[in-house]
Amino acid sequence: MTDLNQALPNRKIRIRKTGVWPGVFSYLGGLMLLAVAGFIGAWQAPGVVNDWLVASDPVAVPDAVISDGECHARRVVFVDCSAHIAYEINGTSVERDIDLMFVNFHTGDYEVDVVRSASQPDRAALSLGLDMLWNRTLVDSALVLVGAAAGFGLLAGGAKSDRSRRLARRETRLDLREVKVAQINPVLTGKYVQFQYGTDRKGKPLLTLSHFGRKEEPYWLYGQRGMALAALPEGASVPVLLDAELKRLDASPPEIATIAARLKQMMAGA
Repeated sequence: MTDLNQALPNRKIRIRKTGVWPGVFSYLGGLMLLAVAGFIGAWQAPGVVNDWLVASDPVAVPDAVISDGECHARRVVFVDCSAHIAYEINGTSVERDIDLMFVNFHTGDYEVDVVRSASQPDRAALSLGLDMLWNRTLVDSALVLVGAAAGFGLLAGGAKSDRSRRLARRETRLDLREVKVAQINPVLTGKYVQFQYGTDRKGKPLLTLSHFGRKEEPYWLYGQRGMALAALPEGASVPVLLDAELKRLDASPPEIATIAARLKQMMAGA
């Protein structure tokens, strides 16, 4: 197997441009997802807990008044309902606003009744909420957990990006290696090149993105698209995808010309 590192000069080299966006964008996205997960939890959790308590000793309230009741189906299966209920217990008026969210393929109207707790008369729910109690619990929990996991994933990704940028921009020994380009996606500012730099413990490909300008191209090995040249800084876990003119390396023009000539010779003999 060809040792691509023989093309490099015998010194430490800094990488001028990594093609990796600062982690701040991932941090903002992560915080936004965590905020959404927190909002869903704060919006739905009190109602779910309330309805579990009502479900433990339910009593129908036939004379209750339900007003402003409506349900909306979103993205076909997500249904959110709201209503205002009012009833009297021993001369005391009880009023509550109720919000529900669940997954259902039902179309049309829902028939609902008011149900209260026998031990806590001021604690009430809609019969629809009790019928969908497990559904609501699982859906709300899943939305919160998925949103939180995605948010923390973005925060971790941002930290990883910042670490990669920091390690690449210091003078260090570089390890040149071949990476497989998975796809190239044009964007307004140029293109994003997705490449595989390894596999995880389960054998799944480890992928990352590198941003290139409109006129920039990766350094293609073997004279064709598919395999490209990347440099892994010492101590880093994610390599930097190099450009066709090797301008991402902090090297003098004569050094870059020498590196390019050595690489061309290696590829010709591979």
